[in-house]
Amino acid sequence: MTRQIQIFRFFAAFACLAAILSCQSRKDTWKLAWMDDFDGPVLDTATWTRVPRGSSDWNNTMSLREGLVRFEDGQLVLTGIVNPDTLADPTRIVTAGITSAGKRFFSLARFEVRARFNSARGFWPALWLMPQRDSITAGGDYAEIDIMEHLNADTLVYQTVHSAYSLNGHDETPPHYTTVDIDPDDWNVYAAEVHPDSICFYVNEIRTFTYPRIVNDIDPARDQFPFDELPFYFILSNQVGGGWVGPVAEEDLPTELRIDWVKVWTPNQPRRKSTTSTNTSSR
Repeated sequence: MTRQIQIFRFFAAFACLAAILSCQSRKDTWKLAWMDDFDGPVLDTATWTRVPRGSSDWNNTMSLREGLVRFEDGQLVLTGIVNPDTLADPTRIVTAGITSAGKRFFSLARFEVRARFNSARGFWPALWLMPQRDSITAGGDYAEIDIMEHLNADTLVYQTVHSAYSLNGHDETPPHYTTVDIDPDDWNVYAAEVHPDSICFYVNEIRTFTYPRIVNDIDPARDQFPFDELPFYFILSNQVGGGWVGPVAEEDLPTELRIDWVKVWTPNQPRRKSTTSTNTSSR
């Protein structure tokens, strides 16, 4: 190991420690900015849009079919089923997801979701954030925050950040994800806080992981921490199959991702680039 790398890792470790202390000191400095408790009886289309079918593993079974999104006992239920009508849609399995893209998005905020899901081989429920870009930020580096991802019948979840920097082989300097043990049969609250200098993850109010901003001497062509520059929107997705989660066992279906509520908190005291945004043009 070269001395340059040793020095880099020392400062990365120091940045991690500083970010952890920063998260702890800010725990009670938020105010509720917005929430959806999904009382129904229909989806709030001023905030949410159904996810259409795409070509990626996470959206290649998405369907706008009625019945895949429903409200039950004050909960939103996103469902995956064996397709009963392959004449209208040849996809063998159809699933549902919703997104607040273009409608409700926030920067430098705390994002929370209370969720529950069943276990099934090939089931990949996810609660995640993507940046709402405009003409100025359209060409910026990649940024993704995965508040929670679960695979198959695991008794753990993944909490992850992705950027052009981490995807270019720098996923350990600093580490970009963690796993957290959960009771998969119970309700859990998953959260991510976006700060100017770090992203802090939580499960049931317990801090699980911190991803810090560091001095990026290792790959300066890529933005190591683009997250404070952008507002983020929600994607809540019931997805099955793909290279990461593996093949689907149809006998395990249906799959259900249940959402009790979604909340966004903003700082009591303004911080650098602290904004909330809502597109109200459709209201």
